[in-house]
Amino acid sequence: MFSFFKNWLKKDETSLRSLDEIKNDLAEDAKPRQQSSELIRNTEMQLIDTELSLHPGWEERLDGEKKYTLRFLQAELPKMPVGTVGVTGFSLIPEEEGITVALFFRNATERTARFEKLTLSVYLDDRLFANHQCDLTNMGAVPPGTSRPWEVFFPTESFVDDNFSFSRWKVKMDLGNRTHVWPTELDLDPEMEKRMTETMKDKLMKLVNTLPSLAPDQVEMVGFDLGKKKDGSIVICALFRNATEHEYAPPALKVSITDAAGDLVVKGTMDTSKLRVQPRTSRPWILVFPESIIRKKNADLREWNLNLID
Repeated sequence: MFSFFKNWLKKDETSLRSLDEIKNDLAEDAKPRQQSSELIRNTEMQLIDTELSLHPGWEERLDGEKKYTLRFLQAELPKMPVGTVGVTGFSLIPEEEGITVALFFRNATERTARFEKLTLSVYLDDRLFANHQCDLTNMGAVPPGTSRPWEVFFPTESFVDDNFSFSRWKVKMDLGNRTHVWPTELDLDPEMEKRMTETMKDKLMKLVNTLPSLAPDQVEMVGFDLGKKKDGSIVICALFRNATEHEYAPPALKVSITDAAGDLVVKGTMDTSKLRVQPRTSRPWILVFPESIIRKKNADLREWNLNLID
């Protein structure tokens, strides 16, 4: 299981390629396989987008970066006609005794779909390469309006012909240079973790996995929660994202807060001498602005921005 991730790794065999590179692994002719042409006519070709549906086993075993990658690939799939089911391949891995193909099994119907015994065909260069009846019982049910990734093995006896080149497949061996980094591994300060509930940790993980990629030499600070204490001070929760290959440990940072009107609320130099953000990770940190340095006391903080000052 998860053989297709081998094709998504960089040469160091630990980090993923950029999503733009991985997106190229989607089959060129990725069109949903229509189950009923009459049903499509009755719906006047209404099209819908699908959402990612992970098998519980995949949900448990995949880390945040890989889930994010699959979610990105699924979002790149074309819309589907309502009332149809289909498959779209996104990776092909030659092996000694056959090939493993990774597919999205797609369900644009209003009912749960189960693909238990299904004959699948692989075409290379528009020619039939393999034909195999696959047992998909373990894949489970695919909810309405979703696409579920799964791996299917085609043994050598399913090959129609072995005189084919794999060069036209989008799974490339030349992995190129990394152009994006997703620091999705959450690194919590032990003292902060003691004060966090599981719900708080889950919300933080969702934030980490929905933020955009960074350049390989970039460090980013994202404010995600703000509160005012009884003494008038402002407390901000910030997420530091480190896409570099080195530890990020700033002794101090100059930061400011602006409100919904764009007005400066407060600015100051924060002591961050204890902050340590490891390479390719994200770490939350608390910033406290005392009441004495706040410039706009009646600021509208329903919308706000946290900014670094050069």
